[in-house]
Amino acid sequence: MKYFISTKESKRNENGLIPVSVIFRDNRKEFTVSTGIMAKYPVNGVSFAQNEPNSKAKTKRLVRIIDSIDKFILEHEDMGYELQKEGLRAIVTGKESKSKLTLSDYIRKCAAQKKESTKKGYLQAAAIVEEFDNKAILASVDKSWLDKLARHMDERAASVNYKALILYRIRSVFNWALDNELTNNYPFRRYKIKTEKTPINNISVEQLRAIRDYPLNNRRAMYRDLFMLTFYLCGINPADLLTLKDENLQNGRIRYRRRKTGKLYNIPAPPEAMEIIRRYKGRNWLLSPLDKNASYLSYYRNWYAGLKKIGTREVVKRTHGPGRPSARYKPIVDNLTVYTARYTFASIGAELEIPRETIALCLGHSWADVTSHYIAYNTKRIDDAVRKIIDYVNGDKA
Repeated sequence: MKYFISTKESKRNENGLIPVSVIFRDNRKEFTVSTGIMAKYPVNGVSFAQNEPNSKAKTKRLVRIIDSIDKFILEHEDMGYELQKEGLRAIVTGKESKSKLTLSDYIRKCAAQKKESTKKGYLQAAAIVEEFDNKAILASVDKSWLDKLARHMDERAASVNYKALILYRIRSVFNWALDNELTNNYPFRRYKIKTEKTPINNISVEQLRAIRDYPLNNRRAMYRDLFMLTFYLCGINPADLLTLKDENLQNGRIRYRRRKTGKLYNIPAPPEAMEIIRRYKGRNWLLSPLDKNASYLSYYRNWYAGLKKIGTREVVKRTHGPGRPSARYKPIVDNLTVYTARYTFASIGAELEIPRETIALCLGHSWADVTSHYIAYNTKRIDDAVRKIIDYVNGDKA
């Protein structure tokens, strides 16, 4: 950032006085800030003319402003243009800067722009940053700070992947800040975020059959049936499944655009899936859960908890004090989640030796030899794979 003092004759007012201003330039960008000092004669450098009224006092004041500008630019060279502009305005005018945003403030600003499903991760990151260093700003974060933050999370017994999630969120905020010229500082350059591979949460075909055929009623039956529907529809994401509309189902196929990526999908709706869709047909949606729930997230939480109760119900009597007996469940599968259906679909496909690229097509993943030139061929590959997987699961069903 460069600057110079300006006293333009063209700005002389009706009293014959010229405003003393500072013009700042950064590459092709420029802005002007008035010091509030008025001069009778043009200023040469930082010195007022000897015959200028109160010339010594005005010169002293202007020198103080210049010293503050130099110090600010030196200490904030990594700060982006917009923040530098705001800080320099405050220095020249003597008014306090309106912006005192910390890193956690910026993380929350980013969170407000995200979808509901993503917002939680940003808010968690903001809370952790605030707990660790509530005075951190964009310009003060460096690699050492990031390492200290990671150690702080270690002390809270955070997992490797949870720490990675928080750091990824902070990194995305810096990317956003760079794009909006709020900072020039980027501490993630050559900074490696460590992750670890999590175990694949798939189940065996025998366990899947046991869940499918387990005697249930009411809500638990619906939770199980929607789990199976997820499986039949190539492990469709729960957010996409619950927000399908009637128009997404046409001619025995479900065509929809993935909420997370915006990518268009085209998958078969086999008879097993259609039976469940008809059973839980919605009024405003293809399926009924969102007819009574404000968002898919509110239903998803109940669905997630309900899957863990698919199994034998046992009544446990209280051994101390009064109260009703409580119920607990011995689940068919420990830690069953909605996403288990997706992992299981893929693992059964691999067990049946369906080519990896075909499984990738079913799941909506990209693959090197899968191109838009072969859409009809790819659709048949998906249809054949889905039918083969479901037939295998149905193998022992009476």
